[in-house]
Amino acid sequence: MKQSLNGQWTLYFDKQKSKESGALSELRKAEMTKIPATVPGNVELDLMENGYLPKDIYMGENILEVQKFEDYEWWYETCFQAPEGLGDRKVTLCFEGVDTIAEYVLNGEVIGQSRNMFIPIELDVTGKLKTEGDNLLQVHLYSVMEEAFSRECPMYSLMNGWDQNFDSVGVRKAAHNFGWDIMPRAVSSGLWRDVYLHVQEKVEVGQLYYYTRYANEKSAMLRFCYDLETEMVKDLCVEISGKCGDSEFCIKKPMWFKAGWAEVVIDHPKLWWPYGYGEASLYDTMLTFYSKEEVIARKEIKVGIRTVELRRTEVTNGQDGCFSFLMNGVKVMCKGSNWVPMDAFHSRDRERYDKTLELFSDIGCNMIRCWGGNVYEEETVYDYCDAHGIMIWQDFAMGCHPYPQEEAFLAEIRKEAESVVRKFRNHPSLVLWAGDNECDELIFQSGSNPNKNRITREVLPQVIEANDCSRPYLPSSPYVSPKIVESGNYRTIPEAHLWGPRDYFKSSYYVGSTAHFISETGYHGCPAKVSIEKFIDSDHLWPLDNNPQWVLHSSDQRGNDARIHLLPKQIAQLFGEVPTDIEEFIFASQISQAEADKFFIENVRTQKEKKGGILWWNLMDGWPQFSDAVVDYYYEKKIAYDYIKRSQQPFALMCGEMDNWHLPVIASNDTLKEVCGSFTVQNLESEEVLLTGEFEVTPNSNALLGRIPVMYSEKGMLLLKWQIGEEEYFNHYLYGMPAFDLQKYRKWFSKLPK
Repeated sequence: MKQSLNGQWTLYFDKQKSKESGALSELRKAEMTKIPATVPGNVELDLMENGYLPKDIYMGENILEVQKFEDYEWWYETCFQAPEGLGDRKVTLCFEGVDTIAEYVLNGEVIGQSRNMFIPIELDVTGKLKTEGDNLLQVHLYSVMEEAFSRECPMYSLMNGWDQNFDSVGVRKAAHNFGWDIMPRAVSSGLWRDVYLHVQEKVEVGQLYYYTRYANEKSAMLRFCYDLETEMVKDLCVEISGKCGDSEFCIKKPMWFKAGWAEVVIDHPKLWWPYGYGEASLYDTMLTFYSKEEVIARKEIKVGIRTVELRRTEVTNGQDGCFSFLMNGVKVMCKGSNWVPMDAFHSRDRERYDKTLELFSDIGCNMIRCWGGNVYEEETVYDYCDAHGIMIWQDFAMGCHPYPQEEAFLAEIRKEAESVVRKFRNHPSLVLWAGDNECDELIFQSGSNPNKNRITREVLPQVIEANDCSRPYLPSSPYVSPKIVESGNYRTIPEAHLWGPRDYFKSSYYVGSTAHFISETGYHGCPAKVSIEKFIDSDHLWPLDNNPQWVLHSSDQRGNDARIHLLPKQIAQLFGEVPTDIEEFIFASQISQAEADKFFIENVRTQKEKKGGILWWNLMDGWPQFSDAVVDYYYEKKIAYDYIKRSQQPFALMCGEMDNWHLPVIASNDTLKEVCGSFTVQNLESEEVLLTGEFEVTPNSNALLGRIPVMYSEKGMLLLKWQIGEEEYFNHYLYGMPAFDLQKYRKWFSKLPK
């Protein structure tokens, strides 16, 4: 049984004077500011609601006001009545998310401490609750920055990390909170997820884990492992039954201890497939536990039958290596995006999930990468991906720094990883654990050996081996293997983040990459004017030069304008000049982004035999900004959204790059069915049909449909249209070398089907 403690609490706050332990006294309360607070929540949201921060914290330069409270301490307080009829049952006080360094006081008694934003906190309060009258609960949150300044920063981190966010090293708090190139600095505090009392039943299912031993169209075997939380019980047995459509399974077997395993064989199973490759089939499954034929516990889960393999080499020359995912033994082309913070204040994440997840499906993603600078999302995200065939690549929450190697920190990471792995391991959508984001890369580029990182080479592999034997593990993204360290040649890496100079999207940096899998790459695009007006003051709306608000929302709180100037530079690269009118500037910027993202995806798909996938950066903004996202914080879609949606269709026609005076027209079939139809390729300037024909493309393959003669000196846009049955589809291709005439592009753009 759960009793929610969410709702209205009282929040006391003041500048932190010391790290006093114990209850918040009435005398101390009188000295502190007191306001109502909402749980789940972040203190900044309560400050906004009560006039201590601007109501619209994202407008103009308001976000800078948040920094004034970095040295504050916070006391949450509430009263509640204990559930009736507790008897001798175990009671746990549960906090799903506490940001970050906290002490917990119940009825004047300190009952626990925590130092990790990422994992739930469970405190045993059996026998500590008043059964009559109110119980007083206080949560004391200490200043993270006071903690950061009191610690010695490891030279290891300073020598090998990037040049900012050192205050985040050693604190188990989302790295982006300290400022990132996609998020503002907002070193937040709060009870940011649910708070509740859990009254334990006499018997509960503790750990539960299932995995697929093997799977094919004819047969599959699942193994279920389980452990009951109970006092000694005799004559136990377990029944496991599942149903998906007309496919069912059921097994019942005795248990000789409170823990055990059972294997189930399913004839002609309905397999779980990523989007495009088949149905994301899920079995409604029930585990029922008996003692002497009496039901003592039940657990219901969704089960997806599938196998996953990451086939990779440690180095590559672009031809002899690989990095690709095999689902149920079939190589899949991964097409998707990076999942970044939903908001700077994470108690608001939940309200943004549904709309954002629908966008991932609509745009055609079959994989998302949960980026390591973020928090671990709620299971709602995983449930959606399970049901919609979206594979999840999950980074552990570390990014762009060498993290401490001291035993105490390793123990904290081990505890965190165990919690995270056990929470998500039963989701078929989860296909990869990755140690961190870009830590290997930073360490290697600083002249050190990332393979000495005990967190990703020792702790995390041990946790995964002990808790999840069914998924591959990648030490870092990108992973710098011992062979790369030995050779000193970073360019031989098989999985890469392609950022580099951020120049023309068809430059040698992008086209010449020998990587088989691109897990990050993107291009800047300006948001719509209607969105800009929501976060830039009217007197700073335009132009962007010497504009502190544009710089701040680039995102940079140090006054560095490099990222904001990517917008005009990338426009100038494609069109030869930069419009002075804001509306024309926005259109040109969005087109440069759209053509770039489209090219990145299609450049991978047209090389299907060598490439394993691309996860572009990124779908959704986590705050209002000028960025690589293709949907802004207010859910306004940039032009790139539609371009990407067409490029990610499971079956699509596209052009490869010019070779030997010709453009190849390629059909890419990322499905397990033969696709037949007809097509035409038309020049949008002359409206001449250049190529037409029929196609029959075998499953999971590319086919060359023809070649169109063209010269480098020519510029134009091709419209590729195809028909499969009664359905019509289209794509386009921009050919030639920049600079293109912006007004001509507008003309071609207007001719694209709507």
